[in-house]
Amino acid sequence: MPSIEQIKEICTSTLRYSPKVVPCILGKPGMGKSDICIQTAKELGIPKERILVVHINNHEVVDFTGVPSVTDGMTKFNPTEMFYKFRTGTGKGMIVLEEVAQSSPHHQTWAAGFTLERSTATFELDDNVVIMVTGNRTEDKSGAKEMLRHFLDRVMVLEADDSLDDWCGWAIENDVPAKGVAFIRFRKELLNQFDPSQRKSPTQRGWTKLFKEVPMSLPNNLYLAAAEGIVGKGAAAEWVAAKDMMDKMPSVDAIRLNPESYELPKEPSIMYAVVTSMSMSVTDTGFDRDMKYIGRMSSEYQMVYVSDTLRRMPEMKQNPAFIQWAIANKDIFMGAN
Repeated sequence: MPSIEQIKEICTSTLRYSPKVVPCILGKPGMGKSDICIQTAKELGIPKERILVVHINNHEVVDFTGVPSVTDGMTKFNPTEMFYKFRTGTGKGMIVLEEVAQSSPHHQTWAAGFTLERSTATFELDDNVVIMVTGNRTEDKSGAKEMLRHFLDRVMVLEADDSLDDWCGWAIENDVPAKGVAFIRFRKELLNQFDPSQRKSPTQRGWTKLFKEVPMSLPNNLYLAAAEGIVGKGAAAEWVAAKDMMDKMPSVDAIRLNPESYELPKEPSIMYAVVTSMSMSVTDTGFDRDMKYIGRMSSEYQMVYVSDTLRRMPEMKQNPAFIQWAIANKDIFMGAN
């Protein structure tokens, strides 16, 4: 199965080539399916105000076909504003139909017609408007139903797979705290463990919400309770214990003052926290100094630092220190690309 990043590349390239293709992204709950759509829109140059996200289960089908009224003895369908804004002549746009797999056969039948015909009873969509569809998988027991086969025949089905590197790269680009990214690197098995038998379980969406929206300055007992309410008890306990250890992480500024002699951490979780913090804060003039310290670590941590730095600053591939490192580590570096 393709990763999130690969699906984004497929969707971007395909929709740029033909706006009438309809990607249907299926995957575990909370793994970033909706975000793929938003990122694809950005890659296609579609402005935010021209993106419509519709949770179709929140609507009656009449909301999509148009509310009927009688004029001069005839029934007339009055279009709803949400789709009317994408009619012919309005230019680029994206309509995201969310949770289609969780919707009724009646909703899916409407979606099958809409995605094929690109029209309602009263108007057609602009040729430059693209449609994307998301949904959960039946095997995850998260409310998804078997999708109508005639609908599936009209879309390009893409089932997303978990990808640690994709999530970490996205997290770094979207200001997720370094300690959170480091923890997921350290305990990659917890990235997406959706369990329908549990009230709460860890997902990419849950971790992102926890790391970005719950203050780490809360007293430990309160922070643990909040974490349990987002990612579940077991995962929360592991994260809080690791976070306490990471709080003892050496100062990145102190490391950069003495990169050749500063002591290396011994705990893996702290090692991940250090390399992640350094990759998220390095400047184009500080890469050489960082590499003096990072180069003293094992290849696993070197690879994390270099990969995350290049994602932020791809121009660093021209840096002499990187070129020297890449030549010396060509086996692990080329194997990861």
